[in-house]
Amino acid sequence: MARSIVIVLSLILSLSACAQIPAPADAASSPTSGAEAAAPAHCDAGKASDAVGQLPTPETQERARTSAGAEVVRVLRHNQPITKEFRVGRLNLVLDAEGRIARINCS
Repeated sequence: MARSIVIVLSLILSLSACAQIPAPADAASSPTSGAEAAAPAHCDAGKASDAVGQLPTPETQERARTSAGAEVVRVLRHNQPITKEFRVGRLNLVLDAEGRIARINCS
């Protein structure tokens, strides 16, 4: 009997751990709450295309980042190994062998 109670209580506790906690009512009506506040910046590489052919100076990087609406910028040197993780708000400046920006993409 005691063993059955322990098993039932274990199952109940396991299931309750999966329950979702509802958001407060006033937070749902707020314009910057929920998914909008947690959503990362959207990156649009096309808006930073004027940086192609330029050197990746800190000023050029910042101008390209803000134009694209990205959170961060990453400079990828010619033939440099890179990580493949996807990050929505990241702008990549891909350099050619001369060190100039050859391509721009978001990842």
